[in-house]
Amino acid sequence: MSRFLPLIRFEMVKVLARKKAFLFLLALNVVPLLASVIALLIYVKLKGWGLGGFEFSVLVEMVRGLFTAHMVVFAWISPFFLSLVIGDSFSGEAGRGSLKILLLTPIERWQVVVAKALAVLVFLVVAVALGGFFLQLDLWVARAMTESPAIRWDIQPTSTTLVETAAALQLFVLSFLSHLALVGFFIVFAQFSESPIMMAFVSLIVLMTMQLYVLMAPHLARLDPRFGQVADWCFTRHLSKLSSIETVQGILDKRLSLGHPDVWRPMLDSLGWAALFFAVAILLFRRKPILN
Repeated sequence: MSRFLPLIRFEMVKVLARKKAFLFLLALNVVPLLASVIALLIYVKLKGWGLGGFEFSVLVEMVRGLFTAHMVVFAWISPFFLSLVIGDSFSGEAGRGSLKILLLTPIERWQVVVAKALAVLVFLVVAVALGGFFLQLDLWVARAMTESPAIRWDIQPTSTTLVETAAALQLFVLSFLSHLALVGFFIVFAQFSESPIMMAFVSLIVLMTMQLYVLMAPHLARLDPRFGQVADWCFTRHLSKLSSIETVQGILDKRLSLGHPDVWRPMLDSLGWAALFFAVAILLFRRKPILN
């Protein structure tokens, strides 16, 4: 453990030190960043009409809807980031020879896999939280404008809390656990190639093909029920359920929670797939003759 924690910090520094990390950070948050600016500009324009709190309440509902969209869009575009970063972290370092140097230190190979995975997952959680911060900042600025003493016709604004603490924590846990299976999936593919671009290309094709089949399975099952049975073995259907608009909105509205069957069951299935992927990845990583 004394070597494991420094290894995690070392991997996190490597993820953040990459020049493209900040480009990915902006790309993952392009929706809330642009939407928050546009929403604030619209609100400033509406302020001139003198309706005050009415526009603010509309802004609050609009920004909360944007947060739901941010969570859903984030789940759709994050695999592209994961494939490139994990490909560079495993395949790229193996091809450059830097992974050999790391394994010369007295650490277990499973610790290397877990440390690299945790570094990427922490970066993802920070990225999704940053998007929420952009939208929350929008509400804070709008409230400061609404409560301006120079505008006498403003009424007391509604709450400026974008997401309650309990709901925010549940969404972060949901995002972390749903991406855990994806990280394990990409790490498995990274064991078969020393080219990060090729690894990302192949793994994304497999992932998108699997998701496309899941979307088509209900229609194909009308022709033959076995098509639906095959879809049950596609782990992407669980991730789609966890990141769907219904799930995110349900947690925000307190209609759902992590303990609800509609959330708990796909989350448990996703954890099962994550455990399988990481077990296979660690087994392959241990057998891979990196030091030869």
